[in-house]
Amino acid sequence: MKTLLRTALVSAALVVTPYIAFADETVTETSNVAVSGTYEGTITDSGTYTQTLELVGTMKTDEATVTVKVDETGTVGDLYIDTTLMGNFDVRLGKVDAVMGMKVSTTVAGITVSAYQPSGANQSLEIGAEADLGPISLTGSDILDSARLVSAGIEVAGIDLGGSYQKTTTGTNTIMDAGMTVAGFTVDVANGSIGDASVTKTGDSKHALLGVMTTATNGTDVRGAKVSMGDLSAKVVELNSTNTYTVALARGIMTYSYAKTAGSDGTVSAGLKFTF
Repeated sequence: MKTLLRTALVSAALVVTPYIAFADETVTETSNVAVSGTYEGTITDSGTYTQTLELVGTMKTDEATVTVKVDETGTVGDLYIDTTLMGNFDVRLGKVDAVMGMKVSTTVAGITVSAYQPSGANQSLEIGAEADLGPISLTGSDILDSARLVSAGIEVAGIDLGGSYQKTTTGTNTIMDAGMTVAGFTVDVANGSIGDASVTKTGDSKHALLGVMTTATNGTDVRGAKVSMGDLSAKVVELNSTNTYTVALARGIMTYSYAKTAGSDGTVSAGLKFTF
């Protein structure tokens, strides 16, 4: 693993060099190649330290962009190419989120429509759409699929409201959230009515404060509230009738937190995250 990491880091340093000068003073430009990354590490009061590293490399030409993601073990995750056909259709080919496939998107009258065709024996066409209608945003994912997901958001009188709806053959997930800032305090609340906890497509809004809900009992609600002021935040999440309390303080790239789930010991941890 150390050899793979060393190779990845050396390669990253080489590709971000703006130019290479040779003995005859010729110059090879590499400005269309870039590497970025994110490192995260967490240590708990029990002495356990965990870490992750993700390197993202992009290679651009006038015709296309290739993106590759590599983790701390040197394993290639995502690998895909983006290009444009006939000036109107954006095409993505390759492996995204561990799934091989092809995605074609176009925008008509302010609405972006995408068709995704995953690779494999059980192929299925997945259609999604996004619309920005003034103060309202509307997103639909896999709208031809039985497990379609529809999300919407709107801001009214300084209150940011959002929600998502997903129906599967097992049950229906409905999640609502709201957020507002008053006198320097930011308050976020969310409630999820879970009918199929195995489904992870729950949207990307403030209800992310509810965390991972795959262990929720079907037919129950997951509730959460978070209050933040500057770098200090406190939240409580109720999952399966059990509350988890978390207090966190952010200082630069460091975050110090204390978390306690009812009926168990609390955990003190320190985490760091930085991007480059």
